[in-house]
Amino acid sequence: MVVLTTARPDLAAGAAVQAVLTATSAPEAPDLNLANSLAGHSFSVALTASNGAVTQVDVLAALKTALANGTASFWQEGPLASQARVEIPVGGSQRMVFDVTAFADGGMVVDAQFNNDGAMAASGGPVAYTVAVTMDGKQALSASVNQDQYQNWHETFSSNDRDGGQGLGDPSTGWLNIVHDIAHLQEAGAVASYDLANGISETLLNKYAAATSAAGWDAPLAINGVQQDMYGVGGRSDIGFTTEANVAWLISQDPRAAAYALGQAETASATTWHLWDAKNDTWLGTDAYPALWTDERGGTGTAGNANSTGLTQPLDESSGWALDSAHQPDLSYVPYLMTGSRWMLDNLQAQASWNIMFQWPDVRDNAGDLVVQENQVRGAAWALRQLDEAAWASPDGSPEKAAFTEAANANWSWIVSQIPKWTQEQGEAHGWLPGVYGTDGAMPPWQQDYFASTAIAAASRGNADAMTYLNWASNFLVGRFTHEADGFAQHDGAAYLIAISPVGSETPYTTWAQIGAQTEARGLSNGDGWAMTDGNYGQLALATLAGIARLTGSTEAADAYRALVAESVPFTSDAIFREDPTYSLAAPGEVLTPIEVPVTTPPVVVVPPIVVEPPVVVEPPVVVVPPVVVEPPVVGVPPVVVDPATSVALSIILGADSWKGDPKAIVLVDGVEVFRGLISASHASGGAEVSLGEVAAGVDHSVIVRYTNDAWGGSSATDRNLYVEDILIDGVSTDLEAYLNSNSRKVFELSADKVVPAEVAPPVVTPPGEVPDVVLPVTPAGATVGAGADTLRIAVSGDAYNGSPHFMVFVDGKQIGGVQTATASHAAGEETLLDIKGNFGAGAHDLAIRFLDDDYGGDWTQDKNLYVDSVAANGVDQLQEAELYSNGDAIFRVVLSDAVFHT
Repeated sequence: MVVLTTARPDLAAGAAVQAVLTATSAPEAPDLNLANSLAGHSFSVALTASNGAVTQVDVLAALKTALANGTASFWQEGPLASQARVEIPVGGSQRMVFDVTAFADGGMVVDAQFNNDGAMAASGGPVAYTVAVTMDGKQALSASVNQDQYQNWHETFSSNDRDGGQGLGDPSTGWLNIVHDIAHLQEAGAVASYDLANGISETLLNKYAAATSAAGWDAPLAINGVQQDMYGVGGRSDIGFTTEANVAWLISQDPRAAAYALGQAETASATTWHLWDAKNDTWLGTDAYPALWTDERGGTGTAGNANSTGLTQPLDESSGWALDSAHQPDLSYVPYLMTGSRWMLDNLQAQASWNIMFQWPDVRDNAGDLVVQENQVRGAAWALRQLDEAAWASPDGSPEKAAFTEAANANWSWIVSQIPKWTQEQGEAHGWLPGVYGTDGAMPPWQQDYFASTAIAAASRGNADAMTYLNWASNFLVGRFTHEADGFAQHDGAAYLIAISPVGSETPYTTWAQIGAQTEARGLSNGDGWAMTDGNYGQLALATLAGIARLTGSTEAADAYRALVAESVPFTSDAIFREDPTYSLAAPGEVLTPIEVPVTTPPVVVVPPIVVEPPVVVEPPVVVVPPVVVEPPVVGVPPVVVDPATSVALSIILGADSWKGDPKAIVLVDGVEVFRGLISASHASGGAEVSLGEVAAGVDHSVIVRYTNDAWGGSSATDRNLYVEDILIDGVSTDLEAYLNSNSRKVFELSADKVVPAEVAPPVVTPPGEVPDVVLPVTPAGATVGAGADTLRIAVSGDAYNGSPHFMVFVDGKQIGGVQTATASHAAGEETLLDIKGNFGAGAHDLAIRFLDDDYGGDWTQDKNLYVDSVAANGVDQLQEAELYSNGDAIFRVVLSDAVFHT
């Protein structure tokens, strides 16, 4: 991969010039002398800590010293531009990193990173400071920052607003928009084969423009539409093969999408996965710390001790960021590919490093760097994706390229070594990656599609082991749509879950007939409809089939793709893909030939036509809400009227490990919330029974248990956990249980043959020992705002400091009601309910909760925060929540069915 600089053309608004690179000889011109070229410029930074200590840095003087003594790190050297890096330690876990570029026309650009990412040192932690930047004698920035450890932030400074890469300028007034040759990038394996012909809707592009023009978008540590609680599921535009905005940028090459994607690349700096090992001058790795685990269960490490099992300053979630490899966004790779900005590569490498250190050392094989073994399949997909991207993008000859390439290859090699074993275990339906799933005996095929996307990307870049895996996995990935004659329904290949083994057994079914029969028996089957494909599962299946057909030339994959399209699999129309292009992959061609996969990393030359876009005029909305246009979350259906004569009583036994409070449980039956409360009955005593009401007999049902307030103090004695001890049908045990030791959800499927009345009413069973009552949280009387047939209900709580937190509510950009107050205590498990009424209409809507008055007094006891604990739409839980630790918006994509909500 190379990073190129070209002379900037002088173009009028709307004009364009096309540039094509060809391999030829050219007269050599001398490289710019960086030190000499900076003459006449100045750049200084002053950091004033909360204790009044001031760090003053003359950046250009420090760079010239580093150039003279050989410690500066060059990124580019050429006749048009030269760039080098200088790093300034600040103290504790802080450092500043400056990439300084001099241009032939006399301009200068400084990419400044303000990092608090030091790991494994004796000191470190959150910092509060003010920063003042002066460039060429003029103040360029003044900001106050509260920054947690392992967070960074970046700012670009240009002396003339002319020199630099894509990103200079304001899309609303016109900027130099570099239109890349995306088809070439696809041919080189750099990006997936997105459908470049279908386009992106103006509605989505205008939402991007509105979001990027909102106050706070460019602020240090801004969230910019990225989900801070990565464990959160449902409608999220930041997760997928890459983010929705990155795909929109690749397909449209529109500056509105570019600005949004680049803003999210800035947010990548703010995530807490930056673990810089200053002692070894690289990102934290297992070569130096083979036993280290970033999870708090790894304990606290010791500076200088290579056998440390945890960080010297453990990661926590005080910053608002809760990291999860199974739901992590890919924020940096595409923006780096499109710009060549070194600080973006830093973020890409940091995320890859974190993915290794996040894995439990025992399953990681300590220094073996395995991220696939015994992981959730989606976690394995995204973790290995990050390793592959960091390996492929890092400069040749760099220690980081060597390290990440070794780690990625170790994972692919391990996968290939397991294929004979997996084939024997899985039989004729072989081809699926084993992993950790949430439902006993069932497997979500869409997670196999996630991993297939990582394999397709790696194989496209020349990874032979990835291609070996893909050829093997095609037996399942394609075969799930071609074995209806053998008893496995074609539509079930894109279902939410399929049966893969007996409940309670890890021995897989070995025939398509077994899988099909059990999928139907457990109520998971689509049959000849699409009831179990209520998300983006069809999109993912089509993406996999298209990728296999393109790489292998498989006519079977192409035929399966066309047959699936002919069956009108949900959410796969061109119109939907224009609104949400995340999985908008090009269809396989009519003539298929296997692609000759390169065996070496191809250079990627980002050579584009250069276009000046005319101004984008965006009418300011009433409220700017960052866009979330994704598939509807998986939701339940409204409760049905149950005939007492044909119903059964459903109940659940919940137990607790209580520490600094009781665990909080939310229980949904068929997607409808039926219980919310604190569980005080101890797990040791057997828990306590909670009635979930009556449900229809002889019908499939689902029970979802959500655990929302996990806490851990470093040992088993200081740990809060939730247990599902059993689910009872008419008092009869189903032998279903679960242990939830982190904020998560567990789905239990009750098949129709199990939901039957008990022949003899069982006696009332009192758990052994004294069992306290289930303690319901204190919920202040709910308020109502707005008027209309539809109801959005939110449950909110807060941490009070100098008063309770205040917030406002917006639906589709329109404010509903006035300023609201969250008086319920989050720490006590209380909630304030607010019903938001209106004639919103069936379909998807954007709900924004805006936190207005954040306050902080120096520690967690003096910190005002707002929590959105749940969101329901016409009585149907949307399975979404958010934590707001600073002023800003939490955005939810909610889906309304016909109004059935009853208070």
